[in-house]
Amino acid sequence: MIKPITPTENLLFSTIRLETSQGFGTGFYFLFELDDKEVPVFITNKHVINTSNANEKVKFSLHFAENGQPSKEVITVTYESEWIFHDKYDLTFTFANPLFEHIKRKFGKDVFVIPLTEDLIWDNERLKHLSAVEDVLMYGYPIGLYDKENVLPLIRRGVTASHPAIDFNGEKIGVVDIACFPGSSGSPILIVNEGSYTDKKNNGVVIGSRVIFLGILFKGLVYNSEGEIVIKDIPTRLVSITPQMINLGYYIKSEVILDFREKIKEKIK
Repeated sequence: MIKPITPTENLLFSTIRLETSQGFGTGFYFLFELDDKEVPVFITNKHVINTSNANEKVKFSLHFAENGQPSKEVITVTYESEWIFHDKYDLTFTFANPLFEHIKRKFGKDVFVIPLTEDLIWDNERLKHLSAVEDVLMYGYPIGLYDKENVLPLIRRGVTASHPAIDFNGEKIGVVDIACFPGSSGSPILIVNEGSYTDKKNNGVVIGSRVIFLGILFKGLVYNSEGEIVIKDIPTRLVSITPQMINLGYYIKSEVILDFREKIKEKIK
């Protein structure tokens, strides 16, 4: 197993393949900082879990930790937990510590994760420093595919199709030009620059790396047999589909995740 060093390597250990009775999708680890507490959670789309503020059995595929690094040993475990829904957007979360503690009790081992963090989230004011077209990466499990031996996601590359600082159609949503297939629901979409990137303001090159968490994929656009463009939830299972995907995906802006802070505070009182 690799020892993650670069941003793109670290992100390999930020997502998790989720499997339910309805199909499969992508989740990711996120670390909230609330006062003096760190609260790790799993986040995905509501339609991946396909329930409503209820306990759901989900199959998680995880890496064990060994001397602070990911072990070659991996585990797939089915665990029932409470999923808490966003009031408006297609997002849900569950607390990660109960699962980590369950695994520790049962196997005597810790889990290795590298969570996404609040500092990676830019609001619209900061996003104005970006250009309309930025390269993006999406980590996930398209068509359920992944590295089964090492339990690692696949990485897809695309570009922003709407300016990251603009709320598309007045909602906290953006659009990316990237291939979106069943299993990609819940995938984090990020701008990842390793070594250098372009500064829009000074029209020059900045030496250094940066990671910006833009959002979470939740819908794709298809072109149906009648010639109409239809916006659809990205399926959680493979089906025979007549409409053709046009490689455009809608993502929920990452700042929406911060709405969960109050729900978390209520739960951990």
